[in-house]
Amino acid sequence: MDKETRSSSGLQKCGQFLGAENVERAVDSVGGGKANFTARNGPTRLAAIMDREAEEWSVDDLLHNSYSACRIQLPAEGGGAFVIEATAQWSVLTVDSMNDPKFAKSWRQLNDQVFVELETGQPSMELLVTCGVPGAAAGQEAGLPLQVAVTDPGLAVDQRQVLLSTFARTLVDELSCAGDPAIPEQLLR
Repeated sequence: MDKETRSSSGLQKCGQFLGAENVERAVDSVGGGKANFTARNGPTRLAAIMDREAEEWSVDDLLHNSYSACRIQLPAEGGGAFVIEATAQWSVLTVDSMNDPKFAKSWRQLNDQVFVELETGQPSMELLVTCGVPGAAAGQEAGLPLQVAVTDPGLAVDQRQVLLSTFARTLVDELSCAGDPAIPEQLLR
């Protein structure tokens, strides 16, 4: 498979995760140009991998793989590159840890099931979502929440929110999370 075919397949998968129009707007906002799209798994395949991890989870499990769902690389002036990346993992943070003053300063609860990390000084945004997987150990929903992130070269906050919110909703739907977590479109108020 040549590089252009891989990028085309990556574009399709990135669109499935983040919304095709959202991807197009994000690419255009950082100068457009010839973007290279990389996405190894589509939403269904990534959800199957993450389902299996959640089903195998135990309270003492501290190893959590991070998955790049979509990576968009664009050439930058001067030879560098702009990279927009959406990642997902089962978090090492727990829902209970969100009450710890150390985390309460940087994370805000949006509803009973969703927390957003407030501005970190980095061009990124993260969500923590309670997502119970059928067949997983009791307590997995709170002890092993879903963590999704979008890192970028400095998109406008509105664009970053749209990408992250769409990405989180896509994964929550594919994972068939118990309790149907409601991911707001507006993450920062």
